[in-house]
Amino acid sequence: MSTEETENEAFQRPSLGRVNTSSKNFNATAEVRNDGRATIRFRHLSTKAAKLTKRFDKQTPRRLPFGENLTRNNRKYEGHLQSIIGTYSGLPRLNIAIHIVGSRGDVQPFIPIAQILSKPPYSHRVRICTHPVFKDLVEENGLEFFSIGGDPATLMAYMVKNPGLMPGMESLKAGDVGKRRADMSTIMEGCWRGCIEEGNGMGGESKVAGSRRSATDADRLFIADAIIANPPSYAHIHCAEKLGIPLHLMFTMPWSPTQAFPHPLASMDRDESDPKFANYISYTMMELLAWQGLGDVINRFRAKTLNLDPISPLWGYQLLPRMRIPFTYMWSPTLIPKPQDWGSHIKITGFSFLSKASTYTPPDDLAEFLKAGPPPVYIGFGSIVVDKPDELTKIIFGAVKRAGVRALVSKGWGGLGGNELPEGVFLLGNVPHDWLFQYVSCVVHHGGAGTAAIGIAMRKPTVVVPFFGDQPFWGAMIHKAGAGPEPVPYRMLTEKLLASSITTALGPDIQSAVKGMAARIAHENGAADAASSFQQAINVDSMRCLICPEKVAVWRVKKTNIRLSMFAASILIDEQLITWDQLKLVRHRDWYVDEGPYGPISGVIATASSVATNTISSVLEYTRNFSKLSANETFTQLDIPSTRNPVQAAADFPQERIEAVAYKIAAKAFPKPAQGSKKKIRNLGLPKTSLSLRSKASKKTVEHGRTYNAAHETEHFAASMVATGLRAPVALFYNLANGFHNAPLYFFHDDTVRKRDKITGFGSGVRVAGKEFTLGMFDGFTGILTLPYRGAQKKGVTGFCTGVGKGAGALLFKTSAAAFGVPGYTLKGLEKQLEKRYDRDLKAKLITVRLRQGIAEFEQARAEQKEEITRRWEEISAVLM
Repeated sequence: MSTEETENEAFQRPSLGRVNTSSKNFNATAEVRNDGRATIRFRHLSTKAAKLTKRFDKQTPRRLPFGENLTRNNRKYEGHLQSIIGTYSGLPRLNIAIHIVGSRGDVQPFIPIAQILSKPPYSHRVRICTHPVFKDLVEENGLEFFSIGGDPATLMAYMVKNPGLMPGMESLKAGDVGKRRADMSTIMEGCWRGCIEEGNGMGGESKVAGSRRSATDADRLFIADAIIANPPSYAHIHCAEKLGIPLHLMFTMPWSPTQAFPHPLASMDRDESDPKFANYISYTMMELLAWQGLGDVINRFRAKTLNLDPISPLWGYQLLPRMRIPFTYMWSPTLIPKPQDWGSHIKITGFSFLSKASTYTPPDDLAEFLKAGPPPVYIGFGSIVVDKPDELTKIIFGAVKRAGVRALVSKGWGGLGGNELPEGVFLLGNVPHDWLFQYVSCVVHHGGAGTAAIGIAMRKPTVVVPFFGDQPFWGAMIHKAGAGPEPVPYRMLTEKLLASSITTALGPDIQSAVKGMAARIAHENGAADAASSFQQAINVDSMRCLICPEKVAVWRVKKTNIRLSMFAASILIDEQLITWDQLKLVRHRDWYVDEGPYGPISGVIATASSVATNTISSVLEYTRNFSKLSANETFTQLDIPSTRNPVQAAADFPQERIEAVAYKIAAKAFPKPAQGSKKKIRNLGLPKTSLSLRSKASKKTVEHGRTYNAAHETEHFAASMVATGLRAPVALFYNLANGFHNAPLYFFHDDTVRKRDKITGFGSGVRVAGKEFTLGMFDGFTGILTLPYRGAQKKGVTGFCTGVGKGAGALLFKTSAAAFGVPGYTLKGLEKQLEKRYDRDLKAKLITVRLRQGIAEFEQARAEQKEEITRRWEEISAVLM
């Protein structure tokens, strides 16, 4: 396969809502349709296509999962201290943010998991970050809630109206597309706020780190130490990357590439010569479609909110599988066993049920209806909102009459029902399924994963009427397992079809099959197993404070791997045993997001598209900001005196002073200590200057008003255009270096390709450039001999010949990577160094929260606790410092 052909596999974007990948071995096209899925067509598949699946599978294991490299370094470092720290005990209590986007059926399975994680033996602080409509659901179950915005009812109405990924003309004219994209932008912003804000996210006043509260009033302060998320929340990996914390994905439907079955949102239209490969590639095609629609929204969130580099869609679509993020699926292996090609980082733990049966008391009329005759059929479509509920109601009532059964019809969000109910029909409000399904004979629903789970677990045959999304997938899986008849799509639903499905479901074969499945599910504990899966994957031991292991480490002593909690650091600083300039924020997981393109051609394409996108964004931002000119900011100057006990004195500081200290820590603006002041703090305050350059601009804004603002916005626009031009050569050399570096791995599976170190500033950029040049040249020339030898060892003469070709390719690609890496990585390091100043405000906000937490814990600490921390520090210092 040629370089050009291979890179074409990665990404082609001929038109919105349609993507194509092709090579000499296969051709695949994904195009949205009107049943909530995407039709994926495969043509011209050769016998070599199956080998591509193996190649895709083998590309990722070289990346250590879950930040295991940091964990391994921690263990190695702590080996010298084991005799000391082994005497300390305690399990850190984490702040866990759970991001959930979707309907009630998406939120509900996370609630029992959160409840388990918040109680012994874990005892974490768990916050559910989801839509405001679910506030009562979360809080009535004793959990902390945070609003990320968004309205799932509106989203459901839009999805039913436009069940495919692409909208109809009516929605385009109504502006629905722009509104949904704006909703996703709001939701991603809300997910980030859920990681760093106090409160519930619904107050009028922002409560980010810089809120004007007493330093000791820190009961509700929150910064996430770990994130659990469902994939459609999209902000998860980006928030985790920014904070340097673990991420664990959980979901109720398959999201990881496999040969066993296609993506739940894909409708396959393929040449059956290799169905396994077609299944596998369907996940790539669906990610391509998602990045086509939301790529710019994601990158705007990364750049504007998180101050992170954008990710090109050319390789962004493989971000999650490539990084081997721990994944827990919340369905029973009785329904869908774990595919053999899923790695150890993926687990299936069973259904997660929220039990409410024991606390629910039915109204009298419902209880009388259930007693008045044989068990009725339950019919309900949950959160689905339909345009014409009266027509659907007529079909349901007619089918009930045809089938000769009684029925409980749930009104749901769709407003089913009417003024006149037929005999034998009862209209339901909100009733817990785990209580209700005990008394029904059959369950008819939309195919939501949660309703399907509880129905099968309660030994009830299931009829699925899918509307959109993954619902046809679950209907097919339920039918395949024998728990129900073939699903009947909503747009094909008639009285006759629904009545026939109900009659089939009540037959002996399906009744017997579903009882057998329920018996096996009864032995599972999905919520507890999911909580255990998270706890094992996160490796809490590597996150603990070295001298106070019952607390999470926040700081790391520079040039060591000594990790300190805010509590321990505040005591040591107050005792003048360490200084702020000796500390830096710890990163518990260093997510390797910026791997770059798969080849030089895609690197060039990514550079061109990035320049075009940045130019357009700058123009749009300029016009938007010009219409919102204001002059409302204020100017402040702060003086903070030095003190011999800075933490104790800081308890009385106003919020502005704590912010000033935080900004100084973020900017690393510490005065050099006087001679003879070893390990002594001389001054925690700022000099007599403004808090930041922005404050000076604010003063000018107040003085000059709208005219100054207009000039300032124009100046900012001009600067952004100049910056785009200056970044272009940096991006070109950087992407070419990465493209040549990655090409041997992706083109012919050369497992000798080394992982490139991360670039965080000018110094690391120079180091990476030098290292890549040396190793690239070495690997390129030695590969001429080593790759044929390795091939001969594995496959004899055939392997030797293949190795010769790999060696020649390695010589070209690796030496080119070495050459382009010198300017590429050096310039990227310089760019990163210059960008750090723009990240100071956000970093200062996070540090402000940490400072307030430390001050509050310091004030609450007993004298003997402080003495113990000091003693432990002296023990460790005696060994390492």
